[in-house]
Amino acid sequence: MHVQPKRTLLINPEIDPDTLLAQMRKKTRQYIRKAERAGVLTEETDDLGRFHRLLRTVGQRDRFEVRSLEYFERLRSGLGDRLHVLMARIGSDDVGALMLARIEDRAWELYGGWSGTHSEERPFYLLKWRAIQRMRQLGVNRYDMWGITEGTDRADPLAGVENFKLGFGGEVVTWLGALETPVRRPLYPIWALVGRRRLARAGL
Repeated sequence: MHVQPKRTLLINPEIDPDTLLAQMRKKTRQYIRKAERAGVLTEETDDLGRFHRLLRTVGQRDRFEVRSLEYFERLRSGLGDRLHVLMARIGSDDVGALMLARIEDRAWELYGGWSGTHSEERPFYLLKWRAIQRMRQLGVNRYDMWGITEGTDRADPLAGVENFKLGFGGEVVTWLGALETPVRRPLYPIWALVGRRRLARAGL
Protein backbone atom coordinates (compact mmCIF):
# COMPACT_ATOMS: atom_id res chain seq x y z
CA MET A 1 0.00 0.00 0.00
CA HIS A 2 1.29 3.47 -0.86
CA VAL A 3 1.52 5.95 2.01
CA GLN A 4 2.44 8.92 -0.20
CA PRO A 5 1.24 9.89 -3.69
CA LYS A 6 3.45 8.32 -6.34
CA ARG A 7 2.98 11.18 -8.78
CA THR A 8 4.38 14.64 -8.24
CA LEU A 9 5.08 17.88 -10.05
CA LEU A 10 8.66 19.03 -10.70
CA ILE A 11 9.69 22.55 -11.67
CA ASN A 12 13.15 23.71 -12.72
CA PRO A 13 13.76 27.07 -10.98
CA GLU A 14 16.88 27.65 -13.10
CA ILE A 15 14.67 28.42 -16.09
CA ASP A 16 14.37 32.16 -16.72
CA PRO A 17 11.51 33.57 -14.57
CA ASP A 18 9.74 35.10 -17.57
CA THR A 19 9.85 31.73 -19.33
CA LEU A 20 8.47 29.97 -16.25
CA LEU A 21 5.64 32.47 -16.02
CA ALA A 22 4.86 31.97 -19.71
CA GLN A 23 4.61 28.20 -19.14
CA MET A 24 2.01 28.61 -16.40
CA ARG A 25 -1.72 28.56 -16.89
CA LYS A 26 -3.10 31.99 -17.62
CA LYS A 27 -5.10 32.15 -14.37
CA THR A 28 -2.07 31.25 -12.27
CA ARG A 29 -0.04 34.04 -13.89
CA GLN A 30 -2.88 36.47 -13.35
CA TYR A 31 -3.25 35.53 -9.69
CA ILE A 32 0.48 35.96 -9.03
CA ARG A 33 0.40 39.44 -10.55
CA LYS A 34 -2.82 40.27 -8.74
CA ALA A 35 -1.20 39.38 -5.41
CA GLU A 36 1.78 41.59 -6.22
CA ARG A 37 -0.48 44.52 -7.11
CA ALA A 38 -2.51 43.97 -3.94
CA GLY A 39 0.59 44.42 -1.83
CA VAL A 40 1.00 40.85 -0.58
CA LEU A 41 4.41 40.62 1.09
CA THR A 42 6.51 37.47 1.31
CA GLU A 43 9.52 36.85 3.51
CA GLU A 44 11.73 34.08 4.79
CA THR A 45 11.75 33.63 8.55
CA ASP A 46 13.37 31.59 11.30
CA ASP A 47 10.30 32.02 13.51
CA LEU A 48 8.85 28.51 13.70
CA GLY A 49 6.26 29.67 16.22
CA ARG A 50 4.85 32.07 13.65
CA PHE A 51 4.77 29.31 11.03
CA HIS A 52 3.14 26.89 13.46
CA ARG A 53 0.40 29.34 14.45
CA LEU A 54 -0.61 29.78 10.82
CA LEU A 55 -0.54 26.04 10.19
CA ARG A 56 -2.72 25.44 13.25
CA THR A 57 -5.23 27.95 11.91
CA VAL A 58 -5.38 25.98 8.68
CA GLY A 59 -5.71 22.70 10.58
CA GLN A 60 -8.52 23.97 12.78
CA ARG A 61 -10.42 25.31 9.78
CA ASP A 62 -10.03 22.18 7.65
CA ARG A 63 -10.09 19.71 10.54
CA PHE A 64 -6.76 17.99 10.19
CA GLU A 65 -4.12 17.32 12.81
CA VAL A 66 -1.00 19.50 12.91
CA ARG A 67 2.26 18.23 14.34
CA SER A 68 3.61 19.89 17.47
CA LEU A 69 5.97 22.85 17.46
CA GLU A 70 8.58 20.57 19.00
CA TYR A 71 8.40 18.35 15.92
CA PHE A 72 9.24 21.28 13.65
CA GLU A 73 12.04 22.34 15.98
CA ARG A 74 13.54 18.84 15.68
CA LEU A 75 13.16 19.08 11.92
CA ARG A 76 15.11 22.33 11.90
CA SER A 77 17.71 20.84 14.21
CA GLY A 78 18.26 18.02 11.74
CA LEU A 79 18.24 20.07 8.54
CA GLY A 80 19.81 23.30 9.79
CA ASP A 81 20.02 25.98 7.10
CA ARG A 82 18.61 23.53 4.58
CA LEU A 83 15.15 24.07 6.08
CA HIS A 84 13.36 27.13 4.72
CA VAL A 85 10.19 28.77 6.01
CA LEU A 86 8.46 31.41 3.92
CA MET A 87 5.46 33.46 4.99
CA ALA A 88 3.00 35.65 3.13
CA ARG A 89 1.32 38.54 4.87
CA ILE A 90 -1.01 41.40 4.16
CA GLY A 91 -0.26 44.24 6.53
CA SER A 92 0.29 42.58 9.90
CA ASP A 93 -1.84 39.53 9.04
CA ASP A 94 -0.03 36.29 8.19
CA VAL A 95 -2.02 34.67 5.38
CA GLY A 96 0.21 31.90 4.04
CA ALA A 97 3.04 29.64 5.13
CA LEU A 98 5.33 27.24 3.30
CA MET A 99 8.13 24.99 4.58
CA LEU A 100 10.73 23.48 2.25
CA ALA A 101 13.68 21.16 2.64
CA ARG A 102 16.70 21.74 0.39
CA ILE A 103 19.49 19.25 -0.24
CA GLU A 104 22.15 20.34 -2.74
CA ASP A 105 20.33 21.17 -6.00
CA ARG A 106 16.93 19.78 -4.99
CA ALA A 107 14.06 21.11 -2.87
CA TRP A 108 10.81 19.64 -1.57
CA GLU A 109 7.70 21.31 -0.19
CA LEU A 110 7.01 19.72 3.20
CA TYR A 111 4.18 21.68 4.82
CA GLY A 112 2.14 24.72 4.01
CA GLY A 113 -1.24 26.33 3.91
CA TRP A 114 -3.36 29.41 3.43
CA SER A 115 -5.17 31.12 6.30
CA GLY A 116 -8.45 31.33 4.42
CA THR A 117 -8.50 35.14 4.69
CA HIS A 118 -7.87 37.77 2.01
CA SER A 119 -8.92 35.35 -0.72
CA GLU A 120 -9.30 38.11 -3.30
CA GLU A 121 -5.58 38.91 -3.06
CA ARG A 122 -4.55 35.30 -3.88
CA PRO A 123 -1.60 35.30 -1.44
CA PHE A 124 -0.73 31.59 -1.71
CA TYR A 125 -0.10 31.85 -5.45
CA LEU A 126 2.51 34.54 -4.87
CA LEU A 127 4.02 32.64 -1.95
CA LYS A 128 4.58 29.56 -4.12
CA TRP A 129 6.12 31.67 -6.86
CA ARG A 130 8.46 33.47 -4.45
CA ALA A 131 9.48 30.12 -2.94
CA ILE A 132 10.46 28.85 -6.40
CA GLN A 133 12.49 32.01 -7.00
CA ARG A 134 14.18 31.73 -3.61
CA MET A 135 15.28 28.19 -4.45
CA ARG A 136 16.60 29.50 -7.77
CA GLN A 137 18.85 31.90 -5.84
CA LEU A 138 20.22 28.92 -3.90
CA GLY A 139 21.07 26.89 -7.01
CA VAL A 140 18.13 24.45 -6.95
CA ASN A 141 17.27 22.92 -10.32
CA ARG A 142 14.54 20.53 -9.18
CA TYR A 143 11.67 21.88 -7.10
CA ASP A 144 9.26 19.16 -5.99
CA MET A 145 5.70 20.20 -5.13
CA TRP A 146 5.25 16.85 -3.37
CA GLY A 147 2.26 14.94 -4.55
CA ILE A 148 -0.63 15.01 -7.00
CA THR A 149 -3.42 12.53 -7.66
CA GLU A 150 -2.86 8.98 -8.85
CA GLY A 151 -5.10 9.33 -11.88
CA THR A 152 -8.08 11.14 -13.38
CA ASP A 153 -10.65 10.57 -10.64
CA ARG A 154 -12.13 14.02 -9.91
CA ALA A 155 -13.59 12.63 -6.68
CA ASP A 156 -10.08 12.09 -5.33
CA PRO A 157 -9.60 14.43 -2.32
CA LEU A 158 -6.31 15.61 -3.86
CA ALA A 159 -7.96 16.68 -7.14
CA GLY A 160 -8.35 20.32 -6.09
CA VAL A 161 -4.76 20.45 -4.85
CA GLU A 162 -3.58 18.96 -8.13
CA ASN A 163 -5.42 21.56 -10.17
CA PHE A 164 -3.78 24.34 -8.15
CA LYS A 165 -0.29 22.88 -8.54
CA LEU A 166 -0.57 22.09 -12.24
CA GLY A 167 -1.28 25.75 -12.86
CA PHE A 168 2.43 26.42 -12.25
CA GLY A 169 3.51 24.29 -15.23
CA GLY A 170 6.40 21.89 -14.78
CA GLU A 171 6.67 18.16 -15.39
CA VAL A 172 4.49 15.43 -13.92
CA VAL A 173 6.56 12.40 -12.89
CA THR A 174 5.76 9.06 -11.27
CA TRP A 175 8.01 7.58 -8.59
CA LEU A 176 8.08 4.11 -7.06
CA GLY A 177 6.41 5.54 -3.98
CA ALA A 178 6.61 4.83 -0.26
CA LEU A 179 5.06 1.46 0.59
CA GLU A 180 3.68 -0.19 3.69
CA THR A 181 2.10 -3.53 4.53
CA PRO A 182 -1.22 -3.29 6.44
CA VAL A 183 -1.37 -5.34 9.63
CA ARG A 184 -5.19 -5.29 9.68
CA ARG A 185 -6.28 -5.33 6.07
CA PRO A 186 -10.04 -4.85 6.68
CA LEU A 187 -9.39 -1.52 8.47
CA TYR A 188 -6.78 -0.19 6.05
CA PRO A 189 -9.17 1.43 3.49
CA ILE A 190 -10.66 3.59 6.25
CA TRP A 191 -7.21 4.68 7.42
CA ALA A 192 -6.10 5.44 3.86
CA LEU A 193 -9.18 7.56 3.11
CA VAL A 194 -8.76 9.66 6.24
CA GLY A 195 -5.04 10.13 5.54
CA ARG A 196 -5.58 11.35 1.99
CA ARG A 197 -8.27 13.79 3.08
CA ARG A 198 -5.92 15.28 5.66
CA LEU A 199 -3.23 15.65 3.01
CA ALA A 200 -5.65 17.40 0.69
CA ARG A 201 -6.80 19.81 3.40
CA ALA A 202 -3.19 20.66 4.21
CA GLY A 203 -2.80 22.00 0.68
CA LEU A 204 0.26 19.83 -0.14
